[in-house]
Amino acid sequence: MGLLSRSRQSTDDDSVTDVSRRPPAATADSSIASTPLFRLGRALFGGILAFNAIDNFRNLEGRIAYAEAKGAPAPDLTVPAVSGSLLAGGIGIVLWRAPMAAAAAVIGFLAGITPVMHDFWNVDDDEQQQQELIHFLKNTALLGAAIAFLKVGQRERRS
Repeated sequence: MGLLSRSRQSTDDDSVTDVSRRPPAATADSSIASTPLFRLGRALFGGILAFNAIDNFRNLEGRIAYAEAKGAPAPDLTVPAVSGSLLAGGIGIVLWRAPMAAAAAVIGFLAGITPVMHDFWNVDDDEQQQQELIHFLKNTALLGAAIAFLKVGQRERRS
């Protein structure tokens, strides 16, 4: 009687498990980063963030004025700093270089600017409030994706 026959013999015995069908956890987690869909997701996510950061730098005075109008602290310093963080994070995710640091930079950007710049609860005009809510929810979804990238980066580091 061979090994295959023994593993199929007892369906009532819970101690017999066919582990040959499941890859080890480290292999499964680390291989996701090299799949075409994951690469596409990284390119879309990180590329859009990097593009937005570059756009912030191109219109830096306007972004600083907007941050100032929203009551952001020290906008002359913080807007270029957070835009640089977003750029580094976006490029890091696209290239999958230092993925934990890249994802953390994006998380810091989104967690820091979203409640300050898209404070829909403080807006009286219904149309403007709706726009701020849309931006707040979009950034919250992006924050969720950045957290997922952070987790994949952590798992990859362990394997």
